[in-house]
Amino acid sequence: MSQSLKLSRRHFLGASAGTIFLGNTLPTWAAGNARQALPTRVLGATNVRVPILGLGTVSVGQNGNEKEAVRLLNRAIDLGITFIDTAPGSTRTALVTGYGRAQRYLSGVLRERRKDIFIVTKCLEPDGSRTLELLRSNLKQLGVEQVDLTYTHSIGHAVYDFDQLVGDKGPMAVLEQAKRDGLTRFLGITGHNRPEKFARVIARRNIDAMMNAVNIVDRHTYSFETLVWPQARKQNVGLIAMKVYGGGVRDCKMPENLRQESFRFAQSVPGVVLTVIGMNTEKEIELNVEWARNYKPMTNDEAAELRRRTVELAREWGPHLDRLDANGERTRPLINT
Repeated sequence: MSQSLKLSRRHFLGASAGTIFLGNTLPTWAAGNARQALPTRVLGATNVRVPILGLGTVSVGQNGNEKEAVRLLNRAIDLGITFIDTAPGSTRTALVTGYGRAQRYLSGVLRERRKDIFIVTKCLEPDGSRTLELLRSNLKQLGVEQVDLTYTHSIGHAVYDFDQLVGDKGPMAVLEQAKRDGLTRFLGITGHNRPEKFARVIARRNIDAMMNAVNIVDRHTYSFETLVWPQARKQNVGLIAMKVYGGGVRDCKMPENLRQESFRFAQSVPGVVLTVIGMNTEKEIELNVEWARNYKPMTNDEAAELRRRTVELAREWGPHLDRLDANGERTRPLINT
């Protein structure tokens, strides 16, 4: 266990000058066997502690070997990754690439370990009534009566009309009713691009969590951590980073020598609760767990140096996380230097 995680709150506040402050909640060791625990933080206003590392299940759904997929899921949970993010394989409007069989594989694990897991699902559906149908379908696939968190997924996507998205009969309003009805404990939104849209949404609807693409390269292009997250922190929204290595398991763009620093950067953004990472092998799971257990906050000087080093890489990547707009064109944000 790193020395930074042994500090008391008073000691930490006194010792952390020069770091990117982490907000109100410090990482702590979860209850139970410390060898298998991860540091935890509180998810916004929910008062629920979750580990600082979550598992994205794209690779689980891509695995055609159910026995191996289930083994990897259980291995991740055994190592303390109890926040598991999933989605249906497809919706009426879009293929949610990669998830495939993930929810079905998870159902067997949940039968044995539901009390150990914070389970997350998603609905990418602009129509309110169909959103409820999709949530019920997700619950059936997972074999549970309630999930912990449901996202209105990828709201930067062109399928969402803004007024419909936040309207009284839209997907967000319908999921609010689903929360009241006990189908989900908490609500959130996700997205990879168009941070300005997120700012408008959280000004109109109350949410518990928000997951966005945050890493040391895309900070130059999308910059959720500076354009939207400060506003979300004021509303005590739980902030979750994804695409920490610039892409998915099979299209990871981040150079290997920068991955741990990108992990540290995302974990050090003020108010962030955890990072969700897709992991394809036991080795990848163990490496990310090691980085989470040994995590030390990134200093402002370290963050500034990484910013200088990654400008050209950001130009090379470009707006790679854009979604097509209504005209079939891509919005191209400026590279922030």
